[in-house]
Amino acid sequence: MNNMKKYYIIALSLLFFCSSLFAQGEFRLSEQLFSRIKQNPSAIGNDKNLQVFNVNRMQWVGMGFDEAQKSTLINVHSYFESIQSGVGLSFSYDELGIANNTLNAKLAYAYNIDFTENSLLSLGLGAGVINKTFNPSRHIWLHPTDATIPADVLSLTDLDIDFGMELSTRYLLVGASANHLTNVGKEVSSLMAPTTMNAYARGLFAATNSIMIAPAVLYTNIGALNQANFDVYQHNIVEVNATAFYNNQYWFGLGYRWNNALAFSAGLEWKKAFRLGYSYELSVGDASQLTSSTHELMLSVVIPSKK
Repeated sequence: MNNMKKYYIIALSLLFFCSSLFAQGEFRLSEQLFSRIKQNPSAIGNDKNLQVFNVNRMQWVGMGFDEAQKSTLINVHSYFESIQSGVGLSFSYDELGIANNTLNAKLAYAYNIDFTENSLLSLGLGAGVINKTFNPSRHIWLHPTDATIPADVLSLTDLDIDFGMELSTRYLLVGASANHLTNVGKEVSSLMAPTTMNAYARGLFAATNSIMIAPAVLYTNIGALNQANFDVYQHNIVEVNATAFYNNQYWFGLGYRWNNALAFSAGLEWKKAFRLGYSYELSVGDASQLTSSTHELMLSVVIPSKK
């Protein structure tokens, strides 16, 4: 292994170990606005058809590691008119760095209130389990002889609860949520998911007869509700993006995550039943010195209701 590659591996290991320890490594997706259950349980139930959403993410591609870091997300949800509510399931697996991974499975429930024919308020609750694992044997240590380094794999499974609300109209979508509420006030650690607060807004307007533009802004604060001795525990993420839809069938998007990544996306929709999308993230700012490109592949399927 040449010195430059060794430097990158050590730097990345330290970066993502600190990210998990100081809560800077929450699951992030370029295409999360297409299916928002993981961040906001209220974002379900606006369609009586069964919605199935999957996205797979691969990071550090081209860095020469034994394997790129992988993440996957699966969301399933539908609306039930008899209870005026949406019910869904979200499952995710995330490899955070070389030695950390997270499994998260939860049920989501959202009660919908129709203000008018074209406006909907949704209040959502998500509950499930989260498992975080750290394997010290896979971690590249800066001081491998340190006596405090754990010898065994560390793992913790805990209850996970989210709450959120979302208001959607024909031309504007606004949402806010809080994740991992069972950990409010707890000390941040590599085996604990810090409480995370999210807020987002997405518009929609016609540029021409065949082109619709959807600009969006997203904000996330990680760790503000947890006990903290240092400012590094808190992390703020701001994203802006815009997606152009052509004939309600094709889309092209551009996004920017502050001082972290520039994202390009494209996709198509077929007969309002299938969506296939691809996103490419290019590391910028501080991250450009340590990480390589990231790829996402999205597949969404709509299964018509019998009613």
